[in-house]
Amino acid sequence: MIDSGNAQSADDIHQVGRQSQTFLPRWSLLLVALAVVVIVLFQKGTPVDQALANAFTILTVIATLGVYGIWFFWRGPAGVGLKRLVLRGGLACILLCFSLIRINGVTGQLLFDWSWRWEGVADENLSGIMGEIIPGDVDLNSVTDRLDYPGFLGRDRHPFVEAEWTVAPSLGKVKELWRREIGAGWSAFASVAGFGVTMEQRGKQEIVSCYDLDSGEIRWAHVREFRHETLLGGVGPRATPTVFKGQVYTLGPDGKLMCLAGETGELLWQQDVLAYVDSSPEQDSAVVSWGRSSSPLVVDDLVIVPAGGPQGGPFVSLLAFNRKVGDLVWQGGAEQISFASPTLLMINGERQIVVVNESSVAGHELNTGKQIWKQPWDGSSTSSANNSQPFLVGKNQVFVAKGYGQGAMLFTIDGEKTSEVWRSPSVARTKYTNAVLVDGKIYSLSDGILECADLRTGERIWKKGRFNHGQLLMVGDLILVQSEEGELHFIRPKENGFETVYQVQALEDRCWATMTLYDNKLILRNSEEVVCYQVPIVR
Repeated sequence: MIDSGNAQSADDIHQVGRQSQTFLPRWSLLLVALAVVVIVLFQKGTPVDQALANAFTILTVIATLGVYGIWFFWRGPAGVGLKRLVLRGGLACILLCFSLIRINGVTGQLLFDWSWRWEGVADENLSGIMGEIIPGDVDLNSVTDRLDYPGFLGRDRHPFVEAEWTVAPSLGKVKELWRREIGAGWSAFASVAGFGVTMEQRGKQEIVSCYDLDSGEIRWAHVREFRHETLLGGVGPRATPTVFKGQVYTLGPDGKLMCLAGETGELLWQQDVLAYVDSSPEQDSAVVSWGRSSSPLVVDDLVIVPAGGPQGGPFVSLLAFNRKVGDLVWQGGAEQISFASPTLLMINGERQIVVVNESSVAGHELNTGKQIWKQPWDGSSTSSANNSQPFLVGKNQVFVAKGYGQGAMLFTIDGEKTSEVWRSPSVARTKYTNAVLVDGKIYSLSDGILECADLRTGERIWKKGRFNHGQLLMVGDLILVQSEEGELHFIRPKENGFETVYQVQALEDRCWATMTLYDNKLILRNSEEVVCYQVPIVR
C-alpha cells in the first residue's frame, strides 16, 4: 500500500528540484546587474579613452556570457543530448559567420570594420595605376602661395585656412566636381598650382600619385614594390607628401624617404631612415606599431624627418637631409618617435623645429638639430600613441593634445626651461585628429565629440555632437568636420554649442585622412575613394 503523504512529499521535492533548475538561475540576474554597473562606470564615469571603454565593454559582455555558458553546459537544466545539439549548432553558426566575413581593421572606437569575403580586398581589386595615367603638363612650382595647401595640414601644419564664405554652404552651392576610386592609405593631398599629390596602396605596390584637381585625372605615378598592412592601422602609407619648389618629398611607413621631380614623378634621390639608426623594418614594427606616419618637413634647404631607433635604443629624434641631393646634414635629440610630424614654430623670435616624440615634446635648433628644451608628455608608440600636432600660442607657449584619456596641456618655454600653465585630462582628447585655435578657443574632436575649450584655463565651454574619430578643418568662420563614417558637416560654432549649416555624405567607410583645401577645391579621401568639392569661398 502506498503512503499518500510520502508520495505527495516526493512529488513536492521533485517539483522543487525541477524549479531549481530554471533556465536562468537567480544568481545570473545579479551577474547581469553587476556587468551593467561596470559597463556604465566605464562608459560614463571615468575619463578613459572611449575605445578602451568599448573594448572593456565587449570583454565584460563576453565574460558574462561565458560564465552563464559554463553553468549551462555543466549544471544547466537541459539533458546531455540537448546540450550537445546547442553546442554544435552554436559552433557551426560561429564558424559560418567567420568564414563569410573579412575583418578589414577597426575603427577609432575599436569596433570591427568588416566586409563580405566575396567582395575582395578593395585596393587589390583596382587595376594597375600606370594604365590610368593621362599624360599632361605638370608644374608644381607655386603660382599663388595663399591658394596652395602644400603638405600635411597646410603651410603651417595647423588646420585653419583664412577665407571668406560668399554664401552659406547649401545644396547647389557645395558642388561635387569629380569622384574616383583610389588605392588604400591615410595620406592626404599636398596641393599646389592645381595639382594634388598623395600616396596610395594598390596590391603590392606603394604609389606616389599626382592628380589634376580640375578633372581628377592621374598625371603621373611613382611605384615601388612594398605593402604595409596592420589590423589596427589598416593598409597603405600614412604620411602626407610635402611639395616644395617643384619637388615632392615623401616618407613611407617603413622609413623610405624619397625626393621626386614634380613634373614627372621621377626619383631624384632616396634615403633609408632606418639605416641611420641601425634598425630594420621588423625591429621598427615592434616599436612603431602602425607604421611611420610623420610627414616630411621642408625648411630652406633641409628636409627633416623623425628617426627613432630599435627597441631599447639608442634613439635619434630628428634627421635633416639636404633637400636637393639627399645628403645627411645633421641629427639631433635622443628620443623615440611618435606618429606626429615635425613643425616649424617661431618661439621667442627664433625659428625652431618642434616635434612631439613618443613621450615628450621638444624644440630643436633649425641649423644644427641641437635640442634646446624638452617637456615631458607621456605616450607609447605601441599603445597610447602621440599623434596630434602642437601649435604655438603667443610668443613662447605651446599647446599639445592627445587621446587615450590624457587630454591636453599648455606650457611655457623660457630658454632651455619649460613650465606647465595647465594640464587637463578632460579636454581635447584628440587621438587621431588635431585641434585648432581660433580667438582664444580650442576646437577639437575630443574622443569623437566636437568640443570647445578655453585656451587660458583649459576648461571646457561646450561639448556636443558625435562624429567619432574623423577630421576637422576651420575655414573662415566655419568648422568643416568630416565624421569617421564620411559625412561632411559645415558647422558654425556658437557660445553654447554649434549650428549645422549644411551636411553631405561625402564618403563611406573609415575616414582618417585629413582634408585638403586648394583655392576653393575641397579634397577628401579614405582608403577606397577620393572626392573633390567646390565650396563657395574666396581666399
